[in-house]
Amino acid sequence: MRFKYHHLNLIVQLLIFLVLGTSCSNQDEPQLDIIDTTLVKIEASVKSSPTSQWLIPTEQLSIKVSDVEMTAPQGVILQSVSLIANDGAKAEVIDGKPFSGKDLEFRVSLNNLQGRVNFSLIGNLAKKGSFDAEILIADNIERIIFSEMPEFECQGRLIVTVHSQSTTGEEYTNSFEVTSSDHFTISVPQEQLYWQPTTGTATTIEISLGSGATAWSPNTTFIPEITKTAIGNSTGDEPTAKFTIPNTAGSLEALKLQMYVITSYYGTWENVTITPYSLTGIFAIKEI
Repeated sequence: MRFKYHHLNLIVQLLIFLVLGTSCSNQDEPQLDIIDTTLVKIEASVKSSPTSQWLIPTEQLSIKVSDVEMTAPQGVILQSVSLIANDGAKAEVIDGKPFSGKDLEFRVSLNNLQGRVNFSLIGNLAKKGSFDAEILIADNIERIIFSEMPEFECQGRLIVTVHSQSTTGEEYTNSFEVTSSDHFTISVPQEQLYWQPTTGTATTIEISLGSGATAWSPNTTFIPEITKTAIGNSTGDEPTAKFTIPNTAGSLEALKLQMYVITSYYGTWENVTITPYSLTGIFAIKEI
């Protein structure tokens, strides 16, 4: 019995020693402070390129950070800057650079990114005797990365009505449509525009021009909507125009008219819903 009691007593003493030793050890460890980030303010110039909202995986995004100014309690330093990408499903650190007071540039390869991505810059703060902390420098650097660049097509349509009367009373009336042959020109056939009366002369013709268009995206599911057409010298002109011009080849082209087509694209493609995207097509009205 003496052996058992003595053995139990040793175990109790050992446990007391361990508890006291641990307590003393915790008391000896330094207690770290917490950096109050509400007292820290960082201002910087942040520029990104390319500036286009839509990018493709083969491109590279550059984000430059310059003119960094920080106000903070004594001892707090900006140790480094991290670039974070958030695609809505996850956020990850893309790159990190130590800060020495000089300008920083992050070059981001887009190979592993797709969809709507928000980039943000985080400042990593440090102070002796304190836990490290983070502070937001810039946010909402948004880009959309598509597998290929969306393409948009537009075909302009001109509705032409011609009327003329010769000095002997002979009348000429003709209506026809022509469409753009490329992205820049609508050509009107002279043989349908001008005429030669069988008797008398016709020095002028009255023409009425109406505008229309068709738009589509050949490689996406975006939906086009023609919001406005105009004939004249600006998008503010009316969709129709009337003129009296000499019955001489080249008279219509001499007016230097253009047809404007404003198209809005919207919808969802590759799981990205875009806000309405507006494009203006401009077609010079020529004669052939």
